[in-house]
Amino acid sequence: MGGDGQDDRVFATLNNIRDHSTGLWWLYLSKCRACEQEWLFAQDDRIYDNFYLKRLDLAEAYHLLEGGHWPDDFISYERVLRLGRTLSQAWTFLDPRSPALVATAEDLRKERPDITVEEIAHLLAIEPKAADRVLGS
Repeated sequence: MGGDGQDDRVFATLNNIRDHSTGLWWLYLSKCRACEQEWLFAQDDRIYDNFYLKRLDLAEAYHLLEGGHWPDDFISYERVLRLGRTLSQAWTFLDPRSPALVATAEDLRKERPDITVEEIAHLLAIEPKAADRVLGS
């Protein structure tokens, strides 16, 4: 959204109405006060520093709010990072064991224990040897 304050103006119109309740800290539902549109949000503030939004139709919003059925688009942090890897350029971390890298690698391993070091490296936009160090291997 840029550095001209546009992001502040956009977020000022949104109310967070539901956080995912099972530890998916990056995932929540917001509603625009101006147009009443519901938006599914995924927030990656560790690796790519992006917000990903999906406009929900009435049925999707109803199923989420009434039945707790979250759309699959951002349901895993791995999916969110894949979007970031595809759409963004990753930051270069000066600290090769940055807490953001370590926590994200650990979260990826918790989500999917069989994830490879190479896959983690790709998602974090670092070399496999660096991913190995981040994982403490």
